[in-house]
Amino acid sequence: MDTINENKATDYITAYYKEIHDEIRQLSSRENFAGILQAAVNFLKLLLTNGQIQKIGDRIKVMGWLHKRGNEYVKFIIENLFVRSFDGMKRRCTAVEWNNLYKGIPVALKKVYIAQKALA
Repeated sequence: MDTINENKATDYITAYYKEIHDEIRQLSSRENFAGILQAAVNFLKLLLTNGQIQKIGDRIKVMGWLHKRGNEYVKFIIENLFVRSFDGMKRRCTAVEWNNLYKGIPVALKKVYIAQKALA
């Protein structure tokens, strides 16, 4: 299987983050992959504010799938924007919500998160 570059990753993100489709397309036209990931993080914050925890878990799994199959740049941006947002999510969640979300985080992203916390 070929690795996924930022253009292909953008297509997947657009498909799974339909609610912010227009914003993703606009950022994509400027080749701003980091902006696309930031838009995804902001959208997850909105879902959290609205109590839509299940949707957050599903979207995190998509990023885990992209991280697993992505090229080095895709992995780097996911690790340094998306995974770093987990602390903010944790602060905004109740303990029960965070535990449920954390259980669903793909193993590779958990490893990155744990490594980031160890360095902090």
